[in-house]
Amino acid sequence: MLTKREREALRRWYARPEVLERVRELSEEGRPEDLEVYLHRTCLMPLGQHQQLPDYLRTDEGTPLFENNLNPVVDEEKWQDAIEVGWEVVEDQLGVSHDDIHQTIATAQQDEWEAFLASVERRKTERGE
Repeated sequence: MLTKREREALRRWYARPEVLERVRELSEEGRPEDLEVYLHRTCLMPLGQHQQLPDYLRTDEGTPLFENNLNPVVDEEKWQDAIEVGWEVVEDQLGVSHDDIHQTIATAQQDEWEAFLASVERRKTERGE
């Protein structure tokens, strides 16, 4: 579970203009899987570069606010909470929700499956089966 301070720090982290611009690009380009990877992994990877962290991602003593860099292997619950914060920011700022992205991915997967089944039937017909 994230503390209030951790939540606010993550809101600032995800609300950076470069993050929102990249999310906007991926969304407009119709790349929902890449958008998920970006928010769930790519955005969080720099948290491991402790010497480059902004002050709001540090404790009062100057140590990293997220000692384990929000690594899902170390603390999956905290990582899940962090990406939920990311999606909240994206929805608030850009109107793109995680549910919308999941629906887009599910529709694309269904379309691909149906195209595959149609191609199987077409090949059967061509072979005279």
